Amino acid sequence: MERQPQGGEHEHLRLVPPAEEARDEALIREGIEAALRGHREIDDRTARYIAGQLHEGQATALYGLASTGAIADDVHEELTRGFDQQSEQVRDWINWLGTYCLNREHKGPVSGWVESAAAADREEEEARVRRDLMERISAASVTTLGQIATVTTTNHTGEAVEDDDEVDVFPWRDAVRWRPSEQPQLLTHEEVDDLNAEGPDDEIGSAQDVGWFGLLRHAGRPGGIILSQNSYGFRGITEIGSTEELEAQWEQLQREYDAFQQAVRANRESAEQPDDQEHTETGSSHHPEIWVGSLSDYNNGRLHGAWLDATLDPDELHEAIAFMLRNSYELHAEEWAIMDYDDFCGVRLGEYESLAVVSRVANGIAEHGEAFARWVEYVGTQDVDALDRFEEHYRGQFDSTEAYMEHLLDEGDAYSFLDAVPEWLRPYVQVDVEMLARDSEIELHVAEAQDGRVYVFDPRV
Repeated sequence: MERQPQGGEHEHLRLVPPAEEARDEALIREGIEAALRGHREIDDRTARYIAGQLHEGQATALYGLASTGAIADDVHEELTRGFDQQSEQVRDWINWLGTYCLNREHKGPVSGWVESAAAADREEEEARVRRDLMERISAASVTTLGQIATVTTTNHTGEAVEDDDEVDVFPWRDAVRWRPSEQPQLLTHEEVDDLNAEGPDDEIGSAQDVGWFGLLRHAGRPGGIILSQNSYGFRGITEIGSTEELEAQWEQLQREYDAFQQAVRANRESAEQPDDQEHTETGSSHHPEIWVGSLSDYNNGRLHGAWLDATLDPDELHEAIAFMLRNSYELHAEEWAIMDYDDFCGVRLGEYESLAVVSRVANGIAEHGEAFARWVEYVGTQDVDALDRFEEHYRGQFDSTEAYMEHLLDEGDAYSFLDAVPEWLRPYVQVDVEMLARDSEIELHVAEAQDGRVYVFDPRV
C-alpha cells in the first residue's frame, strides 16, 4: 500500500500514555495479566491494542500491525527506538509486544484482525452498559434523555411514572442508543413494545456487514421512526414527526447506502481479478482505492473505516463516507480523513485531499494507467485544466527518448531526403538521433516508468 506521511490536524497517538488509566489501557493490563496467569504470550487482541497505543501515524509499521495484524521488519526498530526514555508502563508494553512479534510464526496480515477485536469490544461494552443500566434501575434514579434512549412506563393519564415498582426493566439486548435531535421525545413502554412487534416497512443494509436501518411509518398520524444498528451492536432510534422529512431522510439514507455498496463492491470485484491482467481498450488494469476512516474513532484509539473505489464521482464518495460515519463506534462521528491509498501508481495525495481531486486522479489512472500518474506529478493536482488535457500532451511510452525520436523520424518520413543523395554517399549520411533526443528533452517532459521505459509528453501543445 502507498502509505501517506504524517500530517493533518488531528492528534496522532504517541508513546506516552495518559496519566489516568483509559479503557484501552485497562484492556492491555487485563490481557497481560491473563498471559501471566496462563504462562503464555499475549493474545492477538492485546497485541493490537498495544500497537494502537504505540504507533506514531499510518506510515509506521506499528500502525500496519494495529490495522491488519501484519508484522513488518521495521516493527522491532520502532519498538526499541527511545526505549530508555519511555515510562515503566510503556517499556512493559514494548517488551510484551516485542516478544509477541518475535515468536508469532505467521508474520503476514491476519484475517478478521479488526473484526474479532470489535466483537470482543462489543460484548464488553454491552456488559458494561447493562451493569450501569441495572445500577440506575436498582437505585430508582430518574433517567434523563442522553446517549441511551430513555424507556419509561406511563399511567392511565399518559404521565410518566417514577415509582420504583413501575420502572421498566427493559432487557439491554433490546435497548437502543439515542441519536439526539433538536427536540427529542421519550419513548413509552408501549411504543417500544410496538417497535419489537412490528416488522419495518422498509430496510437497508445489514448489521453484520456495516450497518442496518429500518423504516417504520406511524399509522394514522404523520411521521415515523428510523431504526439503526451497526456492526458494533449499537442501536439507534430517531423519531420524526413530519412525513415529508421522514421520507427525505430515508431517501438520503438509501442514497448513502447505495453509494457505499457501489464503492465496496467495485473493490471486491477488482480484488478478484488477477494482478497481471492486460490493459483493455477502454482502460488500464489499475483500480485506485482510498481507505477513509473516522477521525473521532481514530483519536480514541480505534480504526473504523472502509476501502472505497476512488473512481466514484465526488458526490457519491461523500455519500459513501457519510454512510460509513453513521455506523462508527463513536456516536457523533462527523470528521474523516483519507488514511491510506492503493494503486495510485506512486501519486502522493494528502489525508484531507479534495474528493474532486481524488476522483479525477483515480479516473485518469484507471483509464490511462501509470502514464496519467506521471502527468499528475508533472502538472500538480491544482491545475484541473492541465489534467483534463492529458491526451493532448501524451505522446506514448517508449524504450528511451532516442526511440521516441526514431519514431518521429519514421512517422514524419524524415529520411526521404536520402533519395536525393547519391547511392555511394548514403552509407556516410546519418541523423544524430542521440543529439536530437538530448536537445528535444529541453522542451519535452520525459518521465521514467516503473518498467524502466519512459513516458513522453509534449507540453508545448
